[in-house]
Amino acid sequence: MRKIGIISISLIILLVLIYVLVRPNPEIISVNLISETAEITYTDIDSIRIFDDAIRTAKKVRGAVDVGPPTYRMNVTYADTEVVKYSLYIDFKTEDGFLIKDSDSEKMLKLKDRSSKELTDLLSKVNTE
Repeated sequence: MRKIGIISISLIILLVLIYVLVRPNPEIISVNLISETAEITYTDIDSIRIFDDAIRTAKKVRGAVDVGPPTYRMNVTYADTEVVKYSLYIDFKTEDGFLIKDSDSEKMLKLKDRSSKELTDLLSKVNTE
């Protein structure tokens, strides 16, 4: 009887691990950015990759979130029609950035240096046009 319990628990753990490792990541189909002066929507593969990398690799920052207005309001639309809203903060001089997911505004997500630089480069093109 004890062997059956151990085998059952092991099988459940194995199935959970397989699901977590194999499940597909939701695919982003567009990113809409809104600032005080402009609105732009990205749908091209290269831009979507930059936003996807930035979102997936952002790390939670400890402490309370106490920031001013965001640089951009960001709406990310996924292939399953889900729309996730973020506040995007980018410092174009230092190339630092972070996200705050609107549904969890108590958590600040720091962008990795590479992602922050790529986003800064991408958004700088819009600001100069």
